[in-house]
Amino acid sequence: MASDAETVINRFVGAWERGDVAELLDFFTDDAVWHPMPMKAAVGKIAIRKALTEWLRLEEGGVRGEVHRQVSDGEIVMHERTDRFSLRGREMETAVGAAFEIQDGRIAAWREYFDMSPFVRP
Repeated sequence: MASDAETVINRFVGAWERGDVAELLDFFTDDAVWHPMPMKAAVGKIAIRKALTEWLRLEEGGVRGEVHRQVSDGEIVMHERTDRFSLRGREMETAVGAAFEIQDGRIAAWREYFDMSPFVRP
């Protein structure tokens, strides 16, 4: 049975497919940090809004995330997933490892580790 923190993350991953920045932003605390390694962290909702907008523009809309394994301990959730998206007119996918910290039902911190090669290939 999924914990409350896992339920938040499952809903968040599902929301990416719709590609709605406002919907995604509602999952974050006001002072949240999103750090997609090895890039610069986005700190606070204004920076996260900008980063989400850029990602969704780059990925030509929504991202379909398939979570393969997920574990939680209290308000910490970690998972492995595959993200599928369209990039420059081609269907792409990349493996992702992510760690989330939940605070009062919202994401306070999100760290992701993934293969950047789909984003830099010609």
